[in-house]
Amino acid sequence: MQHAPAKYILSFFLGIIIFSLLISQSASDNGHAGNPKDQMGSGSIIERDRSKQTIHQTSTTVTFNSRSEIYEVILGTFMIIVGLFALALALYRWNPKDLSLIAFGAFCFIYGARSSAIQFLLNTTHIFWEYWRWFLTYFTPVPVWIFFEQIIGVGWKSSIRRLWQVQIIFVIVIASVSLILRSPGAAKEANNVMVIIGILVVGINLFRAGHETTREMMVLKCGGVIWAIAALIENISPLLAPGFNVINIEPFGFFVFLGCVVYVVAYRFFHYEKDLFTITHELETARQIQSFILPRNPVDMSDINLAAHYVPMAAVAGDLYDFIKVDEKRLGILVADVSGHGVPASLISSMVKIAVSSQLPHASNPAQVLAGINQILCGKLENDFVTAGYLFIDTDRQTATYAGAGHPPLLLLRRPEQKIYEYRKNGIVLGQLEDAQYKNIEFSLISGDRCILYTDGIIEATNAAGDFFGWYGFKKFITSHGDLSAGDFADGLIQHISTWSGKHADQALDDDLTLVVADFKTLV
Repeated sequence: MQHAPAKYILSFFLGIIIFSLLISQSASDNGHAGNPKDQMGSGSIIERDRSKQTIHQTSTTVTFNSRSEIYEVILGTFMIIVGLFALALALYRWNPKDLSLIAFGAFCFIYGARSSAIQFLLNTTHIFWEYWRWFLTYFTPVPVWIFFEQIIGVGWKSSIRRLWQVQIIFVIVIASVSLILRSPGAAKEANNVMVIIGILVVGINLFRAGHETTREMMVLKCGGVIWAIAALIENISPLLAPGFNVINIEPFGFFVFLGCVVYVVAYRFFHYEKDLFTITHELETARQIQSFILPRNPVDMSDINLAAHYVPMAAVAGDLYDFIKVDEKRLGILVADVSGHGVPASLISSMVKIAVSSQLPHASNPAQVLAGINQILCGKLENDFVTAGYLFIDTDRQTATYAGAGHPPLLLLRRPEQKIYEYRKNGIVLGQLEDAQYKNIEFSLISGDRCILYTDGIIEATNAAGDFFGWYGFKKFITSHGDLSAGDFADGLIQHISTWSGKHADQALDDDLTLVVADFKTLV
């Protein structure tokens, strides 16, 4: 459920817009209902009584009575900018396994938006401002608890996760009640209690035994302790001594904690970037290695024109094609497709390559070639498997022999007739049953025949509407472009599928794609 916190945080901004509209309506109804400011209490994550700030209800002019109020606007604007930047960076470098940056950005934005900066920048009315400020005050703990969940986990018996989930429910209920009662600060004491409970829950989870002690965790603990002490003093004092003015040290604790959080977020972000760079480099190395196991150049045969295309879905893939050249007149062609994608599939395809190389002694017998590959792979693939089709062409005898292992059928275009023949001599997929048997099918070749071996990435390619390229599109292209050479046909088919699917020629398709075209005694 890693995506859930992100959805809650992002949907919050939509909620702000909707709630703002409701506030505007409530403000118009409350135009002469009195000053809600008299109903406010103190608090940190809740809010302190801003008795020194003069904000006229009937005017949109903000008057500053002290330097601290100017500093608050500057600081709030800075926090909003930091929050928006962090959110943009988190979305640009989206990592669903680590939402700490997006939680940090949401917290900074909310913390800044609940300051006088918004009132000053947007020149809002007093009633709107009070509803806005209290709503954000109630919501502020949510991204904080989500941030801690990303850093230290869901907590003992999922206590941290339950914490921000309960807070969201609390915000929804209190926001509704505040609108009905026309008193935005009605739940200030309840929110104080919620914050205190949250700090205790996070603190217990942060310091409980079993956590790995790392540098960033130690920094976070130190900052958390300082801010927790300041926030507890700020939230407990109104409950224990109502009306007693306490020096507001919560901002100091917050900035100490903020500095620690910035360190942790930056460390995790750059550590992730470093890991991403390493993985990208390793994938590029793997791609280069995999390219070495594929035939560098088409096999030179006097009576056969060959063309091959390999288009991986990712940097590396599980498709494979290979040639076993017996002599100038006899050639074996293998096309294989490993289940899955990416690095695991590419490793298995390397195993298939090695297994194919050992089949030269009986290259003229497709069924025996597949059986030999199957015996080598059995016991090594666990839940994976390989489909394959193997075609052996003997130009002296003008015959071809084919066997398949759970693979799409071999297609033969008899160009003089413009007719397509399918050969579906299939056995079980490779790597599952050691004693699996495969059967050959032999057919004659005439001048101009075109044999096409491929993987299911061609017929299973989809467009923006979700339609499959399918057998109809594949066969239609084969018959309508039968006059092209093997190379031009292969290039044209890949380009056609890319255009049809709405992707550029250099973009990967929905699946790994391999195509081998063999023309026997071409007409040209």
